Amino acid sequence: MFDMVHPEPSWKRGDDRRVRPHLSRLYPVTAAVQPFREAWDVQAVVPGELSAWLRTTTGGWLAEVRFRVRRGDGFEGVLHTGWLPADVVEPREDAPSRPQ
Repeated sequence: MFDMVHPEPSWKRGDDRRVRPHLSRLYPVTAAVQPFREAWDVQAVVPGELSAWLRTTTGGWLAEVRFRVRRGDGFEGVLHTGWLPADVVEPREDAPSRPQ
């Protein structure tokens, strides 16, 4: 079953912990809706800090990420830590690369 699965997420670079969760991939919108400014913005790409990787029984990867969900009206929001599918997170451009 794991013959075609990479031993770690393909973009993982050393001990890089700065990631960008794409909340719209986690919470896709299936129909056009009227936006609510006072509601939580789960369509944003936000900065996050990666804590750990976890492999699932099906061979996929989950990233434990700490990130802030903000409101549409600019309110600072709430800090959240959760397990996100690997395709929801990517390395941040401002993340330093590990020396070779």
